[in-house]
Amino acid sequence: MRFYPGMIPVLIFWMHITGGVYLFSKRYSEESLGEAFLALVFAAIVFTAGWTMSSFLIHVIFGQKGLSAILNGDTLSLILLTIMEAVFYRLWFAKSKRRETADA
Repeated sequence: MRFYPGMIPVLIFWMHITGGVYLFSKRYSEESLGEAFLALVFAAIVFTAGWTMSSFLIHVIFGQKGLSAILNGDTLSLILLTIMEAVFYRLWFAKSKRRETADA
């Protein structure tokens, strides 16, 4: 199997789309359609703002070329974005769950 340079960004975008569908359906089933759209818009804002910040940081550190043809600047920024989002969402939803258990 041959590895193409564009496979990592496609995988990362697929993970984000899958996460968005999961977030939308979870909020829709637990709350309402309006809450589902708000959660999806919030995730899209976090994605776009985070990608801008991670892209700036990676291009300052590694330059446009990145480390190699496979790990170019855009791929590295998407990887950094995914890591930052994982930490952010883990903290955000852990805080939400603590608040829900305190209210109950």
